[in-house]
Amino acid sequence: MIDVSYIIPAFNEEGRIANTLEALRGLSLSSEIIVVNDGSTDRTAEIAKLFADQVISYPFNKGKGYALKQGWLEARGTYIACLDADLEETAKEIVSLIEPIRNGEADVAISIIKPGKKAGAGIVKKRVQALVYKKTGVKLEAPLSGQRVFHRKWLPMLLNQTYKGFGIETQMTIDLLCAGANYLEVATTMQHREMGRDLKGFFHRLKQWIDIERQLRGAQS
Repeated sequence: MIDVSYIIPAFNEEGRIANTLEALRGLSLSSEIIVVNDGSTDRTAEIAKLFADQVISYPFNKGKGYALKQGWLEARGTYIACLDADLEETAKEIVSLIEPIRNGEADVAISIIKPGKKAGAGIVKKRVQALVYKKTGVKLEAPLSGQRVFHRKWLPMLLNQTYKGFGIETQMTIDLLCAGANYLEVATTMQHREMGRDLKGFFHRLKQWIDIERQLRGAQS
């Protein structure tokens, strides 16, 4: 019986994914690691195959929403843990999200990560916080967190939804809260690559914002 399924969507993460997967391998849990290589053009898939139990690869990028759902379809664990591929050694802190779900404290646990020195102004985060509150009446500190754990009993509902790109965390949060799931936010020291306030960081946040707005429009149609 598999206890935890780790689902890691990855796009061009050859420099960080090995450390992330090694950290997960070091946890003393009955688990499986499923990496969804989302159209990477570097050695992400090759490296992932050295550590993961399963690597799903696509020839072109289909977006984070699609990638996570493909990982969910393959998951066999009682608990589903979604993680970003660039957490490196801090990925091991996922256990602090797994335990509250195992103990029945919540249905979904998400990580609160302190913003780094290069973080942006938080405009996207504030927008999503307001959207989640408007639709559910629940105030969350980290609705955009990619580090989250939930019981597999929620999979049928989630797999029945359409998630697009970076809009998945926002819509997934709204869907689960509307379905009656109890959320718990856990402060961690997990760290991933900061996009910063340069042009690359700006375009990343712009893409994130566009995906979220498209996701929400699609959900309302």
